[in-house]
Amino acid sequence: MIRARLVALAILASVPAAQAAEPFGVWRRPQDGTTFSFFRCGAGLCVKVKGVVDPAYKKYVGAMVFSGASKTGPNVWEGRVKNLEDGETYMGKITLSSPNSVTLDGCVLGGAICKGENWTRVH
Repeated sequence: MIRARLVALAILASVPAAQAAEPFGVWRRPQDGTTFSFFRCGAGLCVKVKGVVDPAYKKYVGAMVFSGASKTGPNVWEGRVKNLEDGETYMGKITLSSPNSVTLDGCVLGGAICKGENWTRVH
């Protein structure tokens, strides 16, 4: 009986602890195929355009979309998001919905009106 418990404890000790999912990596916007790089910058999360499908948007490659977003809850980061098409900056929120899905929300009027998109992780 003691031997069985020791074996069980040894097995449990060898299993790595579950790690919190992180958003870092490359993500694709399904609407147009644009890819974005999520990376750590200082204590925050930054997002920049990595690649585009439409050559008309090549000028956006390398542009920062989120800069220094702060983690505000489990799998949630908030900060300022820049809309590259109109040049405006809005309140933004990134939610890691699953290891392979993020939701990005941009809001105006103190968060009264928001628009969101779901992006998928690129493997």
